[in-house]
Amino acid sequence: MNEQILDSISRNKYLVYLDNVGIDIDVIKEEIIKNVNEDEMELFVNRYHQRLSPNVYLDSLVFKYVCKHLHDEYKSSLIFESEIKLDIKTIIATSKSLIQRPRIRKPSDVVMGFKEPDYEEGFRVISRFERELSENNYGERGESKGGVIFEGLLPYKIEMNPLVERYSSNHIWENSYYLGEPFIQGFNASINSIESQCVLWMNSELLNMLGLKLDNYNEGLRALNSNDEIVLQFRCWREQLIGNGASFIGMDSNIAKLEGCDLILREDYFSELKKIIPNVVFYTDVL
Repeated sequence: MNEQILDSISRNKYLVYLDNVGIDIDVIKEEIIKNVNEDEMELFVNRYHQRLSPNVYLDSLVFKYVCKHLHDEYKSSLIFESEIKLDIKTIIATSKSLIQRPRIRKPSDVVMGFKEPDYEEGFRVISRFERELSENNYGERGESKGGVIFEGLLPYKIEMNPLVERYSSNHIWENSYYLGEPFIQGFNASINSIESQCVLWMNSELLNMLGLKLDNYNEGLRALNSNDEIVLQFRCWREQLIGNGASFIGMDSNIAKLEGCDLILREDYFSELKKIIPNVVFYTDVL
């Protein structure tokens, strides 16, 4: 079976959650793999670069057998917590946050290290994630300097990935996103899911300290000040779609060569953030 398929199953948020709470997931994974319809799955494998076309087939399959296992084994004892519920608010908010890709360097041209956050029309880009499709065949090693970047703020000078992926995105709306954690921003990725593919947001404690409040999710993922001015805003993009399709529509042409998101903070509030965290730095990690 395609290694991407196996990896997608292993990293599925439902299985990761159950593994973290101590449930043996090996039996569930075996059942899922046994029931993967190879003919149906073939529809979502784009041979242009031997990639999986983004789809929800595997996510749906995993959810089906996770629910079956929990009903058979734990129906009287297990409670589904918010971490494995569908985050409708973030799905809507991020769908309203789609923009044309900014005029920035591609991940393969970005250099790892410390720098000042980019400035853009009165805002600072305090976090960014972007993935660039390698022109090599899947699994081959090339000369590329890196196809994925993780950029963001760190509380002091240390060389580490600034985009921590630990809390599910529903915590954003509960005002508990990385609350009490020493991280300035959090990151979520759900590549082949109905949920938002990539999400970046600020630690809820810092949001409160800056006097910001979440806007209505129907307006996008953003935070306002007491004057209802946009101060913090999430943006995302997905561009240069490629594939086998001559008409560039449908499943054969929906693999993005450049896909990413960022988080921008108004310049005056960035200055306030530096007062709260005097040693704050901006770091770029490249994979």
